[in-house]
Amino acid sequence: MNKAQGKINNIKIYNFKIFRNLEVKDLKRVNLIGGKNNIGKTAFLEAIELVTLPKSIIEIVYCVNRILTRRYNDLKNIEFDFFYDENKELKIDINSHQKLSMEIFPLKQQNFRLLIDDQEILPEPYMKIWFNHQDRQLPVSMLTKNQKNINNFMSKNVKFIPSSSLNTLLISILYGNLIEFDKEEFLNNSLQLFDQNIKSLKQIVKENEVVLKVKLTDRLVPLSSLGEGINRFIAILCAIWSSKDGYLLIDEIENGIHYTNYEKLWKIIFEASKEANCQVFATTHSKECIEAFNKVNKENEGAYLEFYMNKKTNNILVKNRDYEQLSYSLSHKGRFRGE
Repeated sequence: MNKAQGKINNIKIYNFKIFRNLEVKDLKRVNLIGGKNNIGKTAFLEAIELVTLPKSIIEIVYCVNRILTRRYNDLKNIEFDFFYDENKELKIDINSHQKLSMEIFPLKQQNFRLLIDDQEILPEPYMKIWFNHQDRQLPVSMLTKNQKNINNFMSKNVKFIPSSSLNTLLISILYGNLIEFDKEEFLNNSLQLFDQNIKSLKQIVKENEVVLKVKLTDRLVPLSSLGEGINRFIAILCAIWSSKDGYLLIDEIENGIHYTNYEKLWKIIFEASKEANCQVFATTHSKECIEAFNKVNKENEGAYLEFYMNKKTNNILVKNRDYEQLSYSLSHKGRFRGE
């Protein structure tokens, strides 16, 4: 990692979404997060994004909006649902080469009536955001309002790949970043490991748009005509280089990818992330994906993080398992997904 960011070693999350108070230590270059449904795996990725992506308070607004719009299909009904307890502040601390910290404080509505032209205007709730030794009060509506040109702001080397199907525009942007680092050969060689019929990925310029096409053994076909698995595979490989000297966050990494390709994918991720100096955080629901991850992680360059709920306190906790510990759990049918 460059000196401005550095590899994340530890992270503390307080009062964010499902997390009342979570601390995760000893993070590695490649980190896989497992656990039951609704245990906070995606929220953990969002917490990292919320601190590493922005560089100023106004960019936190854009980042919050980005997270919300990614989850809500109807932009008119977005709710600000970041607090575990709405009466307490939200805080995220990251320890790397340089400590990063962000806090959002809920401010109650003012107790007064505002009349304009004989019409009552309800006072609007505000939030106070603290980031990088600065603080600012902003209306909640600013956090939930659809923001244009969000991608023109914030760090360029922090990427988030959602669990949903990926659109061609996102893949095109990631591929463009990969070209800047002259890594087309890396991508094409990796694709041939995925499918021997694939020779290369091509950018075709048509009028006012750029179309991605895949060169097969006997023909050229649009990338969009192929399955979700190959699209996700390409997006992940391109995103590693798009996140050079930064962070790559992948939600439900296995989606659309056949289980026979998991081990190939993890091998490429471990090797490419090392070369690109990129720290990877991925979530999964798949036992086969966890097994493939562990087979590749014999050098302990990765960490498996098991999220689970303490039934006595109802608090989300985490178990950090290295290669040997996870191998034992997998081979002895131990509890490794909060089951």
